[in-house]
Amino acid sequence: MIRTIIFWLVCSGIVATLGPFFILSTYIDKSKKTAAKIAAFWCWCLVKVAGVKIKVKNEQILKQYPQYVIVSNHQSYFDIFVLIVVLKKIPHFLAKKELFRIPIFGQALRVADVIEIDRENPDKALESIKKALDKGLPYPICIYPEGTRSPDGNLQPFRKRGLFLLMDVGLPFVPVAFHGTRDVMPKGSLKVRPGTVCMVVGGPVSIPKGLPEEEKDKYRHLLWQKVYECREEARRMCTSDEVN
Repeated sequence: MIRTIIFWLVCSGIVATLGPFFILSTYIDKSKKTAAKIAAFWCWCLVKVAGVKIKVKNEQILKQYPQYVIVSNHQSYFDIFVLIVVLKKIPHFLAKKELFRIPIFGQALRVADVIEIDRENPDKALESIKKALDKGLPYPICIYPEGTRSPDGNLQPFRKRGLFLLMDVGLPFVPVAFHGTRDVMPKGSLKVRPGTVCMVVGGPVSIPKGLPEEEKDKYRHLLWQKVYECREEARRMCTSDEVN
C-alpha cells in the first residue's frame, strides 16, 4: 500500500512539475525530441518507484526502421510506461475521436501526437494516420489490436478495424509482447506491485498495400500468431534467468 501511495504521488508530482515544460517543448522543438526525453524520464521514474526490473529481447529490431507499426498485446497501463522507457521516444498511439472532446485531456492527446481515429469513417481515419506520418517524425505507430486490456493475461482475438487501416499505410509491422505488467498494475486496480517485466520484440512483417479484406484477414491472424509467440517467449524469460 505504501508503494502504491508513493507511486501515485510521484506520478502526479511529475505531471504537475514537468507537464507545462512538456507542452511548451512541443511548440518550441518541432522534432519533439525534448518532449520525448521528458516523457521517457517520467516513465523511467515511475518504473523505478514501482520497483520494476525490465528485461528486453531483440531490442535492436526497434532501431532498424525510422517508422514502423508496433503490434502489441495489452495487459496493463504499465505496458505504455515500459514501452516508452525502452523506445526513449513517444510512439504515435491511436485513440478514438471521442476522447479528443474531453477538456484538457483531449488537448494533451493532440500535444502528444496521438492519432485521432474516426471509427465511423475509415477514409478519414486513414487520412489522420497519413497526416501524422507526413510530419516526418521518426516515431513508430503503436496499436493494441485486442482493443482493451486483457482481463486474464491471455491474448485476445485481434480486431480488424485499426489493423486493416494500418495495412494500407505501407509500413513494416513489428510484433511486441509484454509479460509481467499485469502483475505490476492489474486491470481495474490502482495498486502497484514490484516485479519483473519482460518484453520480446519479434521479426518485422511486411504487408503489401491495397490488399482485399480476405487477404488482410490472413495477415491479421499471422500477426496474432507472432505476438502470441513473443508473449510466450516473454513469459519464459520472466520465469527464468534469461537476459538479452
